[in-house]
Amino acid sequence: MKFQNPVHYVNHSVMANLRKTLTKLPHLITFEAASRNANFTRAAEELGVTRVSVSRQIADLEDTLGVRLFHRDHRTVTLTQAGRALEAEVSPALHQIASAMQNASLQAGGSRLTVTTTSAFATYWLMPRLVDFSNHYPDVELNLVVSDRKLDLLAEGIDVAIRYSKTPPPWEKVTPLLRERVFPVVSPKYQARTELSHPEDLLKENLLHLSGIYRPGARWPNWFRKTHVSPPPESSGVVMNTYINMLQAAIAGHGVALAGNPLVDPYLADGSLHKLAGFPEIERDFFYLINATENRKDARIFCDWVAEQARAPIDIQ
Repeated sequence: MKFQNPVHYVNHSVMANLRKTLTKLPHLITFEAASRNANFTRAAEELGVTRVSVSRQIADLEDTLGVRLFHRDHRTVTLTQAGRALEAEVSPALHQIASAMQNASLQAGGSRLTVTTTSAFATYWLMPRLVDFSNHYPDVELNLVVSDRKLDLLAEGIDVAIRYSKTPPPWEKVTPLLRERVFPVVSPKYQARTELSHPEDLLKENLLHLSGIYRPGARWPNWFRKTHVSPPPESSGVVMNTYINMLQAAIAGHGVALAGNPLVDPYLADGSLHKLAGFPEIERDFFYLINATENRKDARIFCDWVAEQARAPIDIQ
């Protein structure tokens, strides 16, 4: 017979079309997240993209395959029969690829512990404390990956993550680290137009607004509604697209910011910023500590140290 081993023929045929087929690999990653969360919005938050982007990728994948993958309801999505069949094949395949990449990364990177968190948490909380970690554990080498996108920990070879989330991330080793509270802060350099004694006074002040990826709970309109005051338009102040830029503008005296502990604590401690006395504080979500390793000693050491640092009080004047 011409083909004594049909498996070799099938593999050759598939590999010959691999480049064309895998142009939809990002769509399959999005499909996996959407099917696992049964919600396009939660998938978008996990992937660090918009819900519209998730919806478009799923629709593009459906057009390519010529079949509907999801039943779309008002708040949730459910897999069709074809979607369930695809998910059963795609999910384990993606996890196998992620595992292979992680193993390759570990072999290339040696014993270095890879830690990820957001730019704001790294800048204002973690990095100022890393000198203490290095002094106590000089043999543990860290690779800090700073990203405001929720990375796929397995695919990116991440060992430990600190993530801000409304609910605990779906990992076995997850520890609630710190809970954020947001409140108005101002620099001594700021030239106030009012006495800043009541929430209504802020309507006459220069407010620093957050835009972009930040959820409504971190923004002024939500804080004003919680204090039963009609929020002003964003045009009444300055709009910033990163938390770091907003805090730096506040420290420079350009306006009043809505900030939260623990990230703002160092500036409250050194007097660069002041919390407005008597103004409401709003509790928000938790920073969660994730140990994504099986049983790495250096990961346990680092996680124990982070938890201890989170419990340590900060002397705020």
